[in-house]
Amino acid sequence: MEQNPYDILGVSQAASKAEITKAVAVAMKRKQYPVDVIAKAQKSLMKPEERIIADYLRPILPPIKRFKYSDLSALAESAPTLVILPEFDGLEKAIAQATQEENREREPLTIPLAELLSEGVTACQEKRYPKAIKYLEDYCHICQDRHTQAYIQAQMWLIKAYQLGGQLQRAVALCQMLVNHPHPQVCTWANKTLPYLSKEMSRV
Repeated sequence: MEQNPYDILGVSQAASKAEITKAVAVAMKRKQYPVDVIAKAQKSLMKPEERIIADYLRPILPPIKRFKYSDLSALAESAPTLVILPEFDGLEKAIAQATQEENREREPLTIPLAELLSEGVTACQEKRYPKAIKYLEDYCHICQDRHTQAYIQAQMWLIKAYQLGGQLQRAVALCQMLVNHPHPQVCTWANKTLPYLSKEMSRV
């Protein structure tokens, strides 16, 4: 089979005439092809009408001999078996339970008002701050009389639960509401507590 001029000179189809001339000199030094074959290849690529033929005859795919042997034995092997690790077994059930508990916590608690306050204070003392926040928020939301000592106590404990539960912004916001409270002792407590909370929040 006659070699394509591009292959003889070792140039691409985008090669310019200057590149072809340079390739001829290199091919002469390489001595892979006879001089007359190199000269014929140069002539074919220098003339537009003959170069078109060379372009047309140039194979799109490389010769088969250029393909390397690949070991395809791995394709005959069966697919690996999926094994669920013990720590992930029942993961969906655990996620569903956690979601259910989270939704339950968002629902208002159906326990007496006084018990909400006592449970909230106890939870805060036991460092169960998410529970404390839930109880005390529900108490403050449900309680109608907001001038009682119990309501003021609930707000103070809620500020503490916010602070220790990592919700400093809420603690500061609620404390700011108590700064101008009509009860002098509450007002004094809020004015002493607010700078401390603000300073703590600035460090976060």
